[in-house]
Amino acid sequence: MILKILLSGDGGQGIQLIADMICRVSFEAGWHVTSIPNYGLEQRGGVSLNFIQISDKKIVYPKFSKPDVLLIMSSQARERTEEYQKDSKDIKILDIKEIEDNLKKNNVSMQSYNVFCLGMITKILEEKNICKKEDVFTLIEKKLSTKLGWEENKRVWGFSILN
Repeated sequence: MILKILLSGDGGQGIQLIADMICRVSFEAGWHVTSIPNYGLEQRGGVSLNFIQISDKKIVYPKFSKPDVLLIMSSQARERTEEYQKDSKDIKILDIKEIEDNLKKNNVSMQSYNVFCLGMITKILEEKNICKKEDVFTLIEKKLSTKLGWEENKRVWGFSILN
């Protein structure tokens, strides 16, 4: 089994944080994991990508041309990942544009979109028996509980897991 995940967004949106959480929890659960971060010099505002592979076997080559899961968190990222969206019927695309109205309706601030998206990906990982949502939450809590906005992130995490 191998799962290829491409995360895309603007620098500062938490793409690398999401990648770190996914990779840590998968590795701690005994999976082979690779992560290739990709971001420009302008780090904040430029497109930020992360190519993740999770496998039950050693991963020979960490880069890929077709993800199984594609997260798109901005219009700039949508444009940058067009080549990865070909044959999208085989790709689970999580596009913030398609859920943003629901997020706004539920008073989710833009600063917590990354936690919501991590929750959506966590549900996929749990369905594939890669990890448990409780393990991801433990990592998030360890990383973010002392930061401003923790209560909002905790609320959004619960909302993302239920939806």
